[in-house]
Amino acid sequence: MDTDPEARPDWRDEKLPLMARVGLWLLSEVGEGAVFTKRQLDEALPSAVDVFRRMRDLRNHGWVIDTRRSDPSLAADEMRFTQAGGPVWDPLARARVTRQMTSGVRQQVLARDGRACTRCGRAAGEVALEVAYLTPISRGGVDAPENLITLCANCHAMVDRRDSERPTESQVAGVIDQLSPLERSRLLAWMAMGRRPVQAVERAWHLYQMLPSVERDVVKERLAEMVDDHAFAETLPASEGRGRP
Repeated sequence: MDTDPEARPDWRDEKLPLMARVGLWLLSEVGEGAVFTKRQLDEALPSAVDVFRRMRDLRNHGWVIDTRRSDPSLAADEMRFTQAGGPVWDPLARARVTRQMTSGVRQQVLARDGRACTRCGRAAGEVALEVAYLTPISRGGVDAPENLITLCANCHAMVDRRDSERPTESQVAGVIDQLSPLERSRLLAWMAMGRRPVQAVERAWHLYQMLPSVERDVVKERLAEMVDDHAFAETLPASEGRGRP
């Protein structure tokens, strides 16, 4: 979706919107398929505020930027400029795909999703949450709650990666055929809701991962004692049932 390089403005032009400057920097200084670091971006635009948020905003215009979460071959401070999207430096093109999500709609979506990432379960305070489009504006999506979902930044990047490698209908059907009847019922309920409810056990797992190693050992030992005493086993059926369809 890139245009003639000669027709592009210079990313150093401070009159351009920051998102446009980031996109132009990626095209001019990094190149599609190449790896760059957060430090390089920060050094390129040292006086810019929220430069990484503006980089994430490129996703709504069809740009794909991978992180370690979506591409395990990357180092923790590395990102890959996988694919350019729409010409965000062009005001007319940007106006055709950009929508200003109202604060009210954003808060409605966050509340509906329990203020947690619907993919990994991490909550506000643990990670930065973003309200993402199920169908991007660039593909005709709208700013309505049914087309919006709460994701953390890492999961948002994974979803972008998934969209660039979209499966076929037969591939999805093949996976569904392998599910048990209970799993199929659960999946159908998720489809009806348009989201997958975050389970308490997933939240516990992600909180556990954030603890220092010594504290993780304490929690693990405590849980082992609960299992040994059958206290956990006695509450397991009720726990599995909470929040499930």
